[in-house]
Amino acid sequence: MWTLACTSINAQTLTVTDTIFNRSEHEDYAFGADVSFVPMMESWGTKWLDKNGRQKDILQILKEQGINNIRLRVWTVNSGASSKQEVVSMCKRAKDKGMGVMIDFHYSDTWADPGSQTIPAAWTDHSVDALAKHVYDHTYEVLSAIKAAGVIPKWVQVGNETKRGMLYPVGQTNKGGSVAFAKFVQSGYDAVKAVDSTMQVIVHLPDGHDNGLYRSIFDGLKKNGAKWDIIGLSAYPRWSHLDGPTMITKVMDNINDLKNRYKTPCMVVETGHYPNKAVEGNQYLVGVMDRMIKNGDLGCFYWEPESMGGYDMGAWDEATRKPTVMMDAFLGVKHTEVSWLMRASMKTPKKEQTFEAGELQLETRVQHQRKGRIQSVEFHLDKKMVGTNQVEDISTVGTILTLPFTVTETERGIHTAWAKATDIDQNTQTTDTVTFFVGESALMDEGSIENGDQKGGTARWVMGFNETGKYRFVFKYTSPAFQRVEVRLDGDSIMKVHFSKKTDAFQTFDIEVTHTGNQELILTAINNTGLPDIEWMRVFPLDGQTVPSQNDLTAIRPTTLDDGNDVVGVYSLSGILLYRTTASQLGISLDGKSSAVVFLPNSVGGTPNIVRKQRLK
Repeated sequence: MWTLACTSINAQTLTVTDTIFNRSEHEDYAFGADVSFVPMMESWGTKWLDKNGRQKDILQILKEQGINNIRLRVWTVNSGASSKQEVVSMCKRAKDKGMGVMIDFHYSDTWADPGSQTIPAAWTDHSVDALAKHVYDHTYEVLSAIKAAGVIPKWVQVGNETKRGMLYPVGQTNKGGSVAFAKFVQSGYDAVKAVDSTMQVIVHLPDGHDNGLYRSIFDGLKKNGAKWDIIGLSAYPRWSHLDGPTMITKVMDNINDLKNRYKTPCMVVETGHYPNKAVEGNQYLVGVMDRMIKNGDLGCFYWEPESMGGYDMGAWDEATRKPTVMMDAFLGVKHTEVSWLMRASMKTPKKEQTFEAGELQLETRVQHQRKGRIQSVEFHLDKKMVGTNQVEDISTVGTILTLPFTVTETERGIHTAWAKATDIDQNTQTTDTVTFFVGESALMDEGSIENGDQKGGTARWVMGFNETGKYRFVFKYTSPAFQRVEVRLDGDSIMKVHFSKKTDAFQTFDIEVTHTGNQELILTAINNTGLPDIEWMRVFPLDGQTVPSQNDLTAIRPTTLDDGNDVVGVYSLSGILLYRTTASQLGISLDGKSSAVVFLPNSVGGTPNIVRKQRLK
């Protein structure tokens, strides 16, 4: 028997969401944000809310939105915005949040960009050699202060958007300053490596779609002996006057040419979009990051996403003070605003039903508003894409279609599945994730819990194993925090298991059972937050054995009649009689063997201690 797990239908315009890449699988990619405005905004009293409306530290919110690295600009000023002191402070905050850092040297008292690369006031009228030394000394001083504070940046930009060089007019490439520019870049490079050789040096240009610009600048740097580790690009559809898809295509073509020409990795160190076009911005961002991840590139940084008001390309909603859907791109989530097009649902087994191990058939039902539009369904099993059912003749398809997919080998245990339907216009709709069991199993839902909310609390199950071999244990649980548990079988420590902070989640591990008979599985909390709330445990034999049976720590059984009274015995796990008395003394009913209580023996004699109610064996 099958039931449906469906997405809802809305006749009005709606936002369809889809997961484009699994964020957790790409922690080595730099999901970044330039947050240099943060200290100034905080001094104004700016407060940020997360997507659920809770006020938090902005770096924490960014981390929850997928950001794992921040970028900070440095000016040559002695105090205030973008000074050495401010940057050191922000670096320490980033480290406390587990974030990496990129440092962006402007080599100016103020903004350096394609239109302005002003020499610092204290360096005015100095020679090329003197300016190169200033570049070295300033770079070395700032990075040494950051390192002394316990932070080693991953990347360092020697110059910001150096489209025509830096330190105008001395290092201005279109006015005869190409040799000087290369000397300044090399001076910065040498200073970075002198502080710590692990830091990677970036040379950064704007207009990431303009391959001719990049070839011109980097050919000149190479010719004049400058070194770099990474090429950094700015990629703004707004300033390039291109739509998102065209921008992505041109940027990726440029990146691939640069990698081939200079044997140098690339990353987008600046990008952004309009907050009032957040869905469009989300699609652009997730599109460029998905392409870069698949291309093996290093990362993508949004320039000042936390900005509200003064800068009109932040990724925060000024009215709600919450992140816009643009920030969901860093979690791999794409949003599409559409009038209802299609819905998709995956057929799932009835609750508690299991499949036989081996071949498994998944099915997805798709409904579309128009005939002849459903193109394919992509099937995912256990976080992996396992295949696609492509419609052979779209012209014969009506508005409703059920597509199957056969998985040839499915292991015993618990599994999750979902599917993504695509129409001929490349609109997509995903199903809910369904959970089901494969293979014969024993359901153990009457474990004994002692002090479950305390450190050292235990959960116990007693099972009768008729055969040795490997068994898979699956727990359904809810945990309020990250919890660590020690697993023991018959007193032997087997492993330590982590339960994540989740609701209605599953944890699985395998244990080799080396002897038959009754054995006790014990979970013991080994941190300060106690045990997870375990709803049930399933046990799957993996080598073709019979499923184990559940037993009790102690059991109560009727024995013989003694002068008309029901006599019961309290037995241990191993079957030893611990105590015998009459049913009336214990206050239980044996009629129909309906219910009784479970006991533990009283260590000083007398009636055993009542532990919990149970059904009689």
